[in-house]
Amino acid sequence: MKLSNFFDFFYVVLRSRLFHIVDFCATVYKFYLRNRKFAKTDLAIISEYWLDSPFAISKRYLQLKLEPDVYQYGETPLLTIEKIAQEAHITEHDCVFELGCGTGRCAFWLTYFTSCRVVGIEQIPDFTDFSNQLVHKDEFLQKKIRFLREDFFLTDLTQATIIYCYGSKMNDEQIESLILNMGKTQLGTIIITVSYSLNEIILASKNYAISKERFLIIKRFEADFFWGKTSVFVQKKLT
Repeated sequence: MKLSNFFDFFYVVLRSRLFHIVDFCATVYKFYLRNRKFAKTDLAIISEYWLDSPFAISKRYLQLKLEPDVYQYGETPLLTIEKIAQEAHITEHDCVFELGCGTGRCAFWLTYFTSCRVVGIEQIPDFTDFSNQLVHKDEFLQKKIRFLREDFFLTDLTQATIIYCYGSKMNDEQIESLILNMGKTQLGTIIITVSYSLNEIILASKNYAISKERFLIIKRFEADFFWGKTSVFVQKKLT
C-alpha cells in the first residue's frame, strides 16, 4: 500500500470512529432525553449488535453467498436522518419505505419522532427478525412500523408516499433496476437518494425501459455520513 493511500485509509477510519462517538453523544442528548421509549429501543439495538456488528453480519452473508443480492452494509447517522426528515418535510401523514433498512435504527427514529408509518425493507433475516421482535413488544409500534425481508428491487412500493434509499454503493445497473420498480409508484411520490440523482442515471443509461421515467429534483443538500459528506437528493416522481 502506498504511503498516501495508507494515510487516506487511516483518515477515513479515524473520522468514522470519531463520528460514531459524536453521533452517539448527540443521540443521547437530542433524542434519548426527549423520548424514553426510543432510547430503550435504540439501546436494545445497540446491545444486540455490540459483539457481532451489523457490518460483520452483512459481510458473512456476502461471503457465504446465502443472500447474493445483499449489498455492503452502510448506516445513516441519526443526526442525518433527522436532517433528511426536516428537508423532506416528513409528517405523520406519510408512509415511508426505507430500502435496505439494516438494523432498523432510522426506521424506529422516524416512527418515534415524526409519527409517520414506516416499512423497512431488508434482506438479512438477522436484522428483520430482531427488529420485528422489538415491534411486537410495543402497541404503538405495531400500528406504525413493520419490517419485511424482501428484495427492494421487487418490493411493492405503491403504498409509499416517501421512499428513502441510502444505497450509495450500488452500481448503475442496480440503480436502473430500482428505477424500474419505482416506476410503478404513484405520481408525486417523493424519493430520497444519497450521492446521486435518479435523473442522472436515467440520462446516462442505455436501457430503453427506464428512458421515459422522470423525476423532479425539488431539493439538494449536503449531509454527513460516517465516511464523509455528500449530497442528498429529494425528488418527486413525474411520470
